[in-house]
Amino acid sequence: MHSNLFLRVISAVVLAPLVLGFIWFGQAVYENYSIPLYPILLAILGTGMAWEWGHMFQKEGCSNQVLMTLIACMTAFMTEGNPGFVLWIILVGTTVVFWKSGYHLKFALGVPYICLPLLSLGYIYYVNDTISREIVLWLFFVVWATDIGAYIVGKTVGGPKLAPKISAKKTWSGSIGGILFAMAVAYIFALYLKANNLIPPEAAFYHQMTRVLILSACGLAIISQVGDFFESAIKRRLNIKDSSNLIPGHGGIFDRIDGLIFASVATAAALALVNSGWMF
Repeated sequence: MHSNLFLRVISAVVLAPLVLGFIWFGQAVYENYSIPLYPILLAILGTGMAWEWGHMFQKEGCSNQVLMTLIACMTAFMTEGNPGFVLWIILVGTTVVFWKSGYHLKFALGVPYICLPLLSLGYIYYVNDTISREIVLWLFFVVWATDIGAYIVGKTVGGPKLAPKISAKKTWSGSIGGILFAMAVAYIFALYLKANNLIPPEAAFYHQMTRVLILSACGLAIISQVGDFFESAIKRRLNIKDSSNLIPGHGGIFDRIDGLIFASVATAAALALVNSGWMF
């Protein structure tokens, strides 16, 4: 138990700064060459998820995993362009994988399950030149806070199980703790935005923005936990404990970003509605 916790901490200490660095810098320049760090990060996630999806289903051939990887990488590197066109790529890719896998629908649905969050994370990052990077960071911090809060409070308080048939360890107290941690992080992030003049300094607008961030964090914490349960249901159906062992102490990539998958799509959809004028 203690050795596993040590591995979890070490992995988090190593990987979290790398992920945050790729998000923060986005695009690096080396000897007049531009290096698209953020798309590379998305491509790495997509490649890992495509491999894990084939690993979880086991029966699928290597060619299907390669095809899923190709679709995921195309999504990662094309998110800055036309999201509508990328959606068509995902739809066509799903159809092709469905055909190549012997009409295995559950396996083919891995394409949108992998690629829609990649497209969403790309859309969020490029939707606004001023604050998009901060929105992505806020999203990651909210999801991480939800996981950490649920783990700490669930272990400390315990109590009734939330959905024992899907996940035996998750409790109601942990779920509430995750939501409260996410809301606290959103409040701290609002202070960061104000301190760095990323939002207008007027008191009324700042307080309104703070409320929006906190309420959004509450909703995303719930959506993140739904994503966590969805991934747990998939693994339970396939009779496996972890999606892989790629990350020491954590399992696989799916095990770490299951909440982010749902939360990123929800955030991108909300931003798309705002930009279209359907909201506010």
